[in-house]
Amino acid sequence: MDNSSKCNYATDILIYAIDSRTNDNCRGLPQKYFSILLIKRDKEPFKNSWCLPGGFVKQDETSFEAAMRVLKKETNLTNIYVEQLGIFDEVQRDPRGRVISTAYMALIDKNSIKDKLSENACWFDIDFDEKDKVINLNLENEDKIKVQVSKKLINKEANQYLYSLKNSENIMSDHGLIITRGIIELRKKAETTDIVFNLMPKEFTIGELKQVYEIILGKKLINSAFRRVMGPKIQMIEEQVKTGGHRPSNLFKYIGKEKE
Repeated sequence: MDNSSKCNYATDILIYAIDSRTNDNCRGLPQKYFSILLIKRDKEPFKNSWCLPGGFVKQDETSFEAAMRVLKKETNLTNIYVEQLGIFDEVQRDPRGRVISTAYMALIDKNSIKDKLSENACWFDIDFDEKDKVINLNLENEDKIKVQVSKKLINKEANQYLYSLKNSENIMSDHGLIITRGIIELRKKAETTDIVFNLMPKEFTIGELKQVYEIILGKKLINSAFRRVMGPKIQMIEEQVKTGGHRPSNLFKYIGKEKE
């Protein structure tokens, strides 16, 4: 048997979140921001660069169980939306040797996190610009990360693309590509499923919900059309909330499925 074929098995988890911040315009709605949780590495390889939360899968666990272990360690959250994004297995993706990673995507309302994050964990705001052949991903807080991904159509009938990392700054290995793939998948599902509600609190206004959809999809939505599509999925509750200098707004809850 050829021992050189030995691989290490890892998992990485993309923890996407939405949070609200005060608008400079006192009459405006609080601004929504789309962000991702990253970890600053304190050892080689890629020391002092940022990376996705993750690690090697233990002998007695699946990749999903490993991802849940990492998620609880970093956020102390359980019973939240998580799905497998895909397998990343480029031969030279890790200088430590052959490492194959199964990536998972988690969606949370950032305000639901009550516990303090670990010292080396930090949220980065996401700026995502997709063109015909190139995607530019910028992640920012006090530090900045820049990623550029090429996009090549390989199957027109199936609308299938090949995404390749062109360059990245201040982030480990192919983690910028993984984040990019996660955002693309989230956008697709936002168009066809109710996945976005996993980023919302239990109670929200129509304006807040529309803001979140616009951030995820990267485009403005028509109010009347948005309300018509969302109508069967949400239900008004008795409470109202004061938003900026406007009159109180009605609060809604998602009724497409029972949320914990």
